[in-house]
Amino acid sequence: MFRRLGDLADPFLPDPPHNPPTRVWPFLKLQLRPLRHIITASLLFSAASAAVEVWLIFYTGQLVDTLAATTPARLWAEHGLELVLVAALFLILRPLLWTGRESLDDIAFRPNAATGTRWRLHRHVLGQSVGWFRKDLAGRIASRVTELTTAATGAAYTVLHTLSFVGMYIVGSFWLMSAQDIRLAIPLALWIGLYFAVMAYVVPRYRRASQRHQSTQSALTGLLVDTYANIDTIKMSATGTDDPESRRRFADNHTAHLRLQRVEVTINASMMALGTILTVGLVGYSIALWQTGAAPLGLVAASLALSLRVNGIAEWLLDAVTALFGCLGAMREHLPTIAQPLEITDAPTATDLTITGGAIRLHDVSHHYGKETGGLDRVCLNIPAGQKIGLVGRSGAGKSTLVNLILRFFDAESGTITIDDQNIRAVTQDSLRHHIALVSQDASLLHRSVAANITGGVDNIDRTRITEAARKAAADGFIPTLRDATGRTGYDAHVGERGVTLSGGQRQRIALARAFLTEAPILVLDEATSALDSESEAAIQETLSEIMADKTVIAIAHRLSTIAHLDRIVVLDEGRIVEDGSHDQLLTTGGIYADLWKHQSGGFLSST
Repeated sequence: MFRRLGDLADPFLPDPPHNPPTRVWPFLKLQLRPLRHIITASLLFSAASAAVEVWLIFYTGQLVDTLAATTPARLWAEHGLELVLVAALFLILRPLLWTGRESLDDIAFRPNAATGTRWRLHRHVLGQSVGWFRKDLAGRIASRVTELTTAATGAAYTVLHTLSFVGMYIVGSFWLMSAQDIRLAIPLALWIGLYFAVMAYVVPRYRRASQRHQSTQSALTGLLVDTYANIDTIKMSATGTDDPESRRRFADNHTAHLRLQRVEVTINASMMALGTILTVGLVGYSIALWQTGAAPLGLVAASLALSLRVNGIAEWLLDAVTALFGCLGAMREHLPTIAQPLEITDAPTATDLTITGGAIRLHDVSHHYGKETGGLDRVCLNIPAGQKIGLVGRSGAGKSTLVNLILRFFDAESGTITIDDQNIRAVTQDSLRHHIALVSQDASLLHRSVAANITGGVDNIDRTRITEAARKAAADGFIPTLRDATGRTGYDAHVGERGVTLSGGQRQRIALARAFLTEAPILVLDEATSALDSESEAAIQETLSEIMADKTVIAIAHRLSTIAHLDRIVVLDEGRIVEDGSHDQLLTTGGIYADLWKHQSGGFLSST
């Protein structure tokens, strides 16, 4: 049964057609829409459970009156069937209703809501541009995705599981007292008024304190991720482990936590006082009615039971309300970041890129990252299909910007880029990048197996093809020797965060193996062999030349000897193309390229 309940909803439904709302309630409504049938069933079970609970308190009073008016000898004969039916209700129906409600909320709803929300947020964040990720810490983004999911699911669960039941219970209790004697509704009504007055006072304060705590918690998480990811720099810093910035972040979080706890203590003390008022008022008023003969003794017993039960329910309700506003505060903190509209989107009429040769053309392309300088400035470049070009220029000349624009990691601020006469803004991003293999200088890997990093996460690729790609990248020598912390070896060994368990040269060779395996018609090499020693580079150069033979190639290199043999060298300076020709032609002209060639030291560009 539990397995079927878990399968009542599919958390991996297609993504909504629009960006997630940045306001809390529309966001919750969108996320909960696939679970509406589960929510409806849960509310029905809550209503039935609350009705049974209230009726049982009502029957407690009746039972006291029955026992007072009936002798033991006549009890079973006159009320036996009634007692059996109530016992059956208590032993069978009540547990079934509670089990059904708990199962719907905790098995059918909560896991599916959490997984579905987290999956859709993850998919949305993955759709953001590379530039979007560079504006924030990766760890903080990940933390906000998980915390936003937890907050959204917690808010929905609180409303569904707690507020619905408690609300129905209090309404039923009010009706029960009114039905017995309208005057008994007076103390309950006064208590309800005081209760909501307390809520009106403490809930806004709790919401602000919770939002502040969430903000400092997020900032602290970002600091910790940044610190641990750059532990070498921290170890070598002047402050070492006694970092003033870390201390400030911890202190801010400590202060915010104290404020939150002060509000919680105020809430708990207020609830204790209100509970006392309710018990004294309701029971005392019932006794007064009994003394005058206006109420039976059973009503006093029912009032006592009800006041004690409502006390517990009220504390539960206020805890739920404060938890709800805590969740809403967390959502308000994280939604503006995570639910931002995608910066780069596929056009509504976008089609898949069709490669007929791999010709690339940039026409009057400018991109300055929203600034006045830097990037590219009115670049025109035509790369015929199958041509291999080298990009050269000092740091900041615009080489990486050009590659990023072709990959559509950013959208050019002006100008057009086409591949085989197809504007890259008119094709889907996935199809565009599917036809381009990229090997960069910073060959970061995913914390997955070596095989998964070579295949790019694609399943069902024959292991023979993987090992052949590794051989071409001169990676087949070290891969069999790998062993991770859990004992996995070779191609099954996991490489750690960003491939930290491997050397820079090993990471780059695995990245090269991935490019060899994909066989994309366009190949981009961004310092693709910079981390290799001379022996390893020599081992793969022949294979690299074979792979490049039938592809359009853009190669960025500071070691000019690695690109001198290419068909063409393009020199960038301050975002513009200043030289364009073969290696020999550029040496003859005596321009920037010739000057860089002369000033090489060990095959690298000088810093001047």
